[in-house]
Amino acid sequence: MPSVVVLGPIVLPLAAAGVIAIFGFAGMNLGRIAAGIGAFSSLAALLAVWVPVRSSVELTLGPLGIGSSFDLRIDGVTFAFGLMIAAPAAVLLALQPRAWPQAVVSLLALAASIAAVESGGVVLTAIAGGTAATLAVVLLDTEDPRAPRPSWAMLLAGWLALSWCGVILQVGGGTAVYSAVPVATVTGPLFTLLAASALLASCLFPWRTWPAELWARPSLRAAGITVATLYPLGFYLLVRAYEIGDGRYPHPLFNVGLAAVGLAAAFAAAARAQAAPTRRRFLGELIPGIGGLALTAIAIGTPLGLTAGLILLGTASAMVACLALLPDQAGVASLVTIAAAVGLPPGLAFGARVLGIEATFEAGDFLGLIGLASAATWATWMVGGARAIGLPAGRGHPLAETFPNVSLAIALLILVAGPALALVETGFANPVAAEVMQASPGGVSGGLTNVVTVSSVLPAVTLLVPLLIFGAIVYAAAGTSTIRTQARPALFRVPAAASLERLRAVVRAATVPDQYRSILNVRELERAAAGGYPVLWLGALVALAFAVTR
Repeated sequence: MPSVVVLGPIVLPLAAAGVIAIFGFAGMNLGRIAAGIGAFSSLAALLAVWVPVRSSVELTLGPLGIGSSFDLRIDGVTFAFGLMIAAPAAVLLALQPRAWPQAVVSLLALAASIAAVESGGVVLTAIAGGTAATLAVVLLDTEDPRAPRPSWAMLLAGWLALSWCGVILQVGGGTAVYSAVPVATVTGPLFTLLAASALLASCLFPWRTWPAELWARPSLRAAGITVATLYPLGFYLLVRAYEIGDGRYPHPLFNVGLAAVGLAAAFAAAARAQAAPTRRRFLGELIPGIGGLALTAIAIGTPLGLTAGLILLGTASAMVACLALLPDQAGVASLVTIAAAVGLPPGLAFGARVLGIEATFEAGDFLGLIGLASAATWATWMVGGARAIGLPAGRGHPLAETFPNVSLAIALLILVAGPALALVETGFANPVAAEVMQASPGGVSGGLTNVVTVSSVLPAVTLLVPLLIFGAIVYAAAGTSTIRTQARPALFRVPAAASLERLRAVVRAATVPDQYRSILNVRELERAAAGGYPVLWLGALVALAFAVTR
């Protein structure tokens, strides 16, 4: 297969964006059909490159600067994360109506995000990730400048930190290419910088951050695209960190620390979700909750933990499209979506969480305690899900952008994929573990029906099919006619939660003194970026990247 095919997933949405822009300036809106074609073509190109050969395909386009090369590749890691990014974005762009400038920016953001996961080195990933973050801010402010959105400065800080990390690797080890970095250069301080950039890129923190706040916007068109294109990138960096470190992090304390951060984020999201006043508020916590558990599993440092975390991330990716298309009214679609997300009845989320908890027990030591806390967090999510079914809908978004049947189909797919856990693990997650943990013991096997680990065998088909059928019968017998939407008491209140929220509000409200605002005003700079032409700011980023790497 010619190496130039790796450009397909990036170039095709760029070409579609160009065509839409040309016709848009001529007064013709090609609409969601052209946007959907551009996004689905990126997904199809990714599948066409990886599936036939299932081996790495690499393309070098020349020097990037300071010794770095313009290196693109599609391997198991690229395929898994590209699928997480392109699939929900394609569904949303094909279904939701949007103005042609928003379609263009969405396709540009998709192309930049795919470029970030196709990049063969740290520096190029930082440039592409920073571009994707900027385009996401432009997209959100173009849709509604008064609605919640992430801070451009915070997002850019993560990618600048990654650029710094790439320069250190380039200077200290002679290369920042993931597969060629000398292990000796991956020191504790450098990995701390890399981990911080990953946490900032996906905002993996215990407090309420933009992956949850975006679902409170009046419209979810830009929110869905933003979460789909940005949220997986921080996890991508942590997975690539295993490849840089020859299958492990520099010290076990990093594994424990990142696992604890993920657990704290998951439990905090669960605590907020079980006390949510509306169903929309509960649904907004699902992605951070699943992401926190995924981070905990990935940080364990074993192939089993990595595969469990990737399957959880794949579930979160499907949930992005599901939530953006879900109407804010009670019904079967909302019921099945909540059931699929919390893992009851047992679907794909259930199986992935079982594997993640088992991975902590197999790792032993302190990580076993993290497994017990993960189980308690999961139980909190189940209780919160049962409560959320009867909550008031909350603030609704336009019916024109909702597709309850599609949302229901995605949720059902997550449920029925539970018995296919072994198949998903073999075809989707195992290639990633093989790519970044080649020298690590404790691989996962078992074929298409069982998941065989170091200490146990999970018969996915024979165990989960009867449980899934039983759960479906129970749900069908109960029906939705008995559901009464009303305010419900929370299971518990988080101590000092109100005080912490007030402290956050004070910090965020802090302003620069008047005499310095003319030279230092990040918010005004963000408004200027969002108010300008996307092509102008994209060109400015390219010029900045050129200047930095020369």
